[in-house]
Amino acid sequence: MAACNAWTYRGISSSVFRSLQQVGKKQGFTIPNAASGKFMITVVGMNVGFQYAWDMNAQTLLLQCDNKPMLLGCSTIKTFADKIISESGGRVS
Repeated sequence: MAACNAWTYRGISSSVFRSLQQVGKKQGFTIPNAASGKFMITVVGMNVGFQYAWDMNAQTLLLQCDNKPMLLGCSTIKTFADKIISESGGRVS
């Protein structure tokens, strides 16, 4: 069961996806080199799990938080995700 609703991001070209992977590495997490998958990040000292599906042709990324601590709200997680997407060249929907 998902911890938060899914978020859709647009403008996720191959270069933006690679940039997302690089930003992730700089922040200490790894986004798999695949069109869909799962990854874990640490936000304010707490582990947060995500699943994603990237449609290269439509240039969209569906991102969903599937595991989070109760104390960490979905809006806080989305703000963090939005920032990384924007820094990488994608568009927040």
